[in-house]
Amino acid sequence: MSDKYAVPNKLPGKTVSVLKHRKRRILQDQSVIEQKKNDRIKRREKTKTHHKFRRAESFVMGYLKAERTSNRIRQTILKTNITEQSAAASDDSNPKLLFVMRHAGKKIFDKTTSEIFKTLRMGQRHNAVFLENTKENQLLLRVIEPFVVYGNPSLSTIRELLFKKGFARIEGKKTAIQSNTMVEEHLGEKGVICLEDIIHEICTVGPNFAAVTQFLCAFTMSSPRNGWQKKVSVSYKRGGEYGYRGNAINDLVARCL
Repeated sequence: MSDKYAVPNKLPGKTVSVLKHRKRRILQDQSVIEQKKNDRIKRREKTKTHHKFRRAESFVMGYLKAERTSNRIRQTILKTNITEQSAAASDDSNPKLLFVMRHAGKKIFDKTTSEIFKTLRMGQRHNAVFLENTKENQLLLRVIEPFVVYGNPSLSTIRELLFKKGFARIEGKKTAIQSNTMVEEHLGEKGVICLEDIIHEICTVGPNFAAVTQFLCAFTMSSPRNGWQKKVSVSYKRGGEYGYRGNAINDLVARCL
C-alpha cells in the first residue's frame, strides 16, 4: 500500500503535550503551596510584632464580671448553713456520690472560681469528675454552681462513662485504660485489680475512692445532643440548666456520651 494512504501517527505528540501539561500543573501546585506557606509565615510574624487591639470596654466588662462573681460568692458563703449541710451529708438517705460537669464559663475572670475548678480538676469547659458528697464539696459546688451541672449517677451511667470516656494518668500522660493489667499495676496494692473494681469503688464511695479518682483523668464530655433544652444561665430548680438535678443527671450524661 502506498504511504500516502497511511494514517499519520499523532500519538507521540499527544503524549508529549500531556506530559508537558502535567509538569506545568505540578509546578503550579508547588508554587501555590509555597505561596500559602510564605503567607502563613508572614501572618505569624505580623501577629508577634503587632499586638491585637482591645477596646477599653473589654477590660471593664472583665472587671465587672469578676466583681459580680466575688460578691455572689461572699453572699453564698454567708447564706450557707454548714451545720445543716453536715447533717445532710451524714444522713444515710443522702446519696454519697456526685457527678459534676462544667458546662459553662469558657473564660472565668474571678480568681477564686478559677482556683476551685483547678482543685476539682475541671480546668476546661466540658470537664467532669466524680466527687464524694461531703459538706466541703457541697460548699465548693455552691460557689461554682452557675458554671456546673451535677447530680447522682446510677451504676449504669458510671459504667458507660468509664468504658466510653475513661482515661488514666500514667507518668503524667493521659492513657486509655486498655487492660486490667494496667489497673492492677497502679492500684493493685489498694486491692483494685480490674475495671469492675474501679466501678464498684466509685459507686459505693469505698475506702479507696480518692486513690481511684486520682488515677482517673477528668472526663472530657461532649455537648449534649440536640443542644441545651433550656436557659443555661438559669438554675435547674427554676426551669433552667445549671445546678443540682438529682437522678436527672443520668439522662443528661446519656446525651453527652
